[in-house]
Amino acid sequence: MAEDPDGLRQVFAATDRLASDPRPSETAEYGSRNLRRMRVGQYRVMYEITESTVTVLVIHLGRRTA
Repeated sequence: MAEDPDGLRQVFAATDRLASDPRPSETAEYGSRNLRRMRVGQYRVMYEITESTVTVLVIHLGRRTA
């Protein structure tokens, strides 16, 4: 990520928006309602939602392959 500061900014902005809408339409369930994935540019973010404390936990961040 150090070699892609613009991509990093996009990922941070997208994950920040999850605080107000943890299940936006551009995300997809990944096995359960609270485990989701989101594409941000060339990156894929997997995250888990814990509703009891309104927490979004990013589990994995990786580059998509072409």
